[in-house]
Amino acid sequence: MTTTVFGEGLERVAVRAITPDIFWITHCLGDAAAAIYANYFSMLPNAADYTGHRVVDYPFSAFLIRDEKTLMIDTGAPRQQANTLKAVEHVLGDQPLDYIWISHIELPHAGNAPALKRRYPMAEYVAAAGGEQYALHGLEGARLTAAGEVFTLGKHALEVVAPLFVDHGLSQWAFERTSGMLFTADWAHNLHEPARGECFMFLDEMTAGGYTAALHADDIAVNAWYQFPWLKWTDPDEVCAAIDALFDRYQPRILAPSHGNVIRGDVMGYLPLIKAGMRKAIAM
Repeated sequence: MTTTVFGEGLERVAVRAITPDIFWITHCLGDAAAAIYANYFSMLPNAADYTGHRVVDYPFSAFLIRDEKTLMIDTGAPRQQANTLKAVEHVLGDQPLDYIWISHIELPHAGNAPALKRRYPMAEYVAAAGGEQYALHGLEGARLTAAGEVFTLGKHALEVVAPLFVDHGLSQWAFERTSGMLFTADWAHNLHEPARGECFMFLDEMTAGGYTAALHADDIAVNAWYQFPWLKWTDPDEVCAAIDALFDRYQPRILAPSHGNVIRGDVMGYLPLIKAGMRKAIAM
């Protein structure tokens, strides 16, 4: 599939089709990763146990569904604002953006919401119900949703999912019913190495190039440990049972986390690795 790239370095953003109507909008530092992330693993409490020679990238992603109505899941970060807008315009052309759907209010996820609203003034903000901070973050008049609500876009339908792992109290995940895409925000993501050409790759392409199951489990672990410090007070068996229940319910065919590489097939085959990584995170 064609990857279209806008900008370079910290501002670089790419857009790539996951399905004919669902697009991955993400950034990758490329050659700049070495300077920014060279010491990433040395800061970890288990640096000696981790594959510390890797120079990795930690991208910010958004997902754009194009149908009779259009919906953007998260917005990317302000540093990539200009090129994120170019990517959205590249996908939509003359079509309007109908919904700006926010998983949680944090700069990598909601930072470009005001800019998108300026570009597409008729778009409706969508955020998780339960708080009063929306105006503070430029989301005045947001439509507030709860788990189970469905946005019908045409042949696609997005269901709001109660998140298992929250980076912020007001968080929401999403499941697109036609494609089987499960969006999990800050959970279940890997890392990639720009020097190995892994920017903008799907996970199966990384695997074909040498990315291993062991690295995947380690990446799940280190990211979960960092994102969710409350895991140390959880029971690993209960955590894995909750993951199994979620995957049994939705049977996802695409896994789309915010900060990793999209898994576009055999998602259920990756489930044991994801659970192994979570057990390791809890032990950390």
